[in-house]
Amino acid sequence: MSLPVSFNAIKRKIAIFIICGCLVMMTACSPLDKIISVFKDDGSGYVFKISIASDPKTLDPQLASDPSSVAVARNMFVGLLKTLPDGSLAPAAAKDYTISSDGLVYTFTINSRYKWRAAGGYTADLTARDFVFGFQRLFDPLTGSPHAKDYFCINNAQLVNSGELEPHEIGVRAVDDETLEITLEYPNAAFLSLLTCLPASPCNQEFFESCGGKYGLEAEAIASNGPFYARFWLHDPYGKDNYVRLRRNDDYSAVTRVYPSGVNFLVEKNDSVRLTDFAAGTTNVLLTDSPLDSEEDINCERIYTACAGLVINPENEILSKKEVREIISLCLDPAELGEDVPDYLSPAGGIIPKNAYIGSTAFRSACAEPDIEKNSQLAQYRWSFVLSDGEKSEIAGTNIMVPQSFAGYKYVSSVCESLKEIIGLSLNLEIVNDSDYIRRLNGGNYDICLAIFSSDSASAFDYIAEFDGRYKGIYNESAVKAISSSDKYSTLTSAIRSCSQAESSVISEYQFIPIWYVPKFMYSSEDSWDFEYDPFSGSILFENAKSK
Repeated sequence: MSLPVSFNAIKRKIAIFIICGCLVMMTACSPLDKIISVFKDDGSGYVFKISIASDPKTLDPQLASDPSSVAVARNMFVGLLKTLPDGSLAPAAAKDYTISSDGLVYTFTINSRYKWRAAGGYTADLTARDFVFGFQRLFDPLTGSPHAKDYFCINNAQLVNSGELEPHEIGVRAVDDETLEITLEYPNAAFLSLLTCLPASPCNQEFFESCGGKYGLEAEAIASNGPFYARFWLHDPYGKDNYVRLRRNDDYSAVTRVYPSGVNFLVEKNDSVRLTDFAAGTTNVLLTDSPLDSEEDINCERIYTACAGLVINPENEILSKKEVREIISLCLDPAELGEDVPDYLSPAGGIIPKNAYIGSTAFRSACAEPDIEKNSQLAQYRWSFVLSDGEKSEIAGTNIMVPQSFAGYKYVSSVCESLKEIIGLSLNLEIVNDSDYIRRLNGGNYDICLAIFSSDSASAFDYIAEFDGRYKGIYNESAVKAISSSDKYSTLTSAIRSCSQAESSVISEYQFIPIWYVPKFMYSSEDSWDFEYDPFSGSILFENAKSK
């Protein structure tokens, strides 16, 4: 769908709206009238708007897991460290830290200038004890956090989570208000990166206990230590026009400048309406899996977070032959798959995209893609004798199952065309809705399918984890061994080497043939800039966002 919109015209409309809004505010202001605020020449003071697909389930950072909850909460909390746009780590709530020579004891100095803020006026100093309580809640089985297992490298964490020990027995303690000590059970080269993630956020015990079980479920029952706090949260399950209104935490901004005066998350479940809202200037930024037909007068950033390729079910008698799968791989050179394939589908030489990390190191900067041979002449020669004529006839017409939600589904036809042209193998595209696709993939009810492997964290190991048998027919022993010990590597070098070996092992079996790296698209209006996108949580961070 083309979006015939001029953002210069939108800016004129917004200016008129602001003037009118100011006149209205002289008399009376409704909550929605206050969405627009007066801002300075440097772009500060602006209230940004973004649509999310559903009401957040919780703003409790130890529990938040659905995309909408995470998108909001990531703007409300700051951990000990943060990840910069280039992937490097920087101090956040911790001013500095030291690591013991054996890699087991991490000591952090807390920046006590950061404050807690809640909608009801609650304020308090941030202390090391807030991080202790946050980790205790993370592992407490009564909390039921889905993220606890990611931090089992902390001493006694798994035993606490299983109920064998009490929460206060985890290896996290406050030496004093400004000193936090974390003891690991074993060295973990990626531990510092884990501390940048939302589940490692602090929690103020006094405020938590005052909420009477409602912590994270309403604006007044959530205290933030980050750049914004929840000022208002309308989440009527039977109504519409629900939204979460965040406002700047001025205490946080006094330490680390926060440019916007707020962010409004508008709940809009319909994809087309979210597109329309962005085109009309109702929202400032848009996240989408599909490119817009027109990118005039808007900013666009592509962030590669997924790998799309063919999964071949080894339970198919003919396709179970490794030689057959290898021939199919030989035919499919992603760089040569037809003129109609758009440039945003980047040819994939491996499984792990460039935005994945091990620790604070970009995996692809440290490790080149596997060298996958592509040779059409060799494919033709081997195809001539690897199968009988009867077997070739039997697999002719086999379907490639493709999920309807994949934005580039129509370009998979280029895969079929290449196989037909090179070895005379005719395959058919079968486009299925997402629910049927997942059901059939999990049940092994397919011969070949296009699978999109992504991750909800920046860890390169999470891409390899897709090959641990969770989908019927997708299993690799080397991958399973790598992920089972991924958090036990004492050095980045050993972790990167193990992940690289696991990736090469998966590809060498030809059960998965990578074809494209697939991006997310972040669009913003021409007069807005400095959004930071976390591709793995799917969150946009507004702390530094500016607008003319």
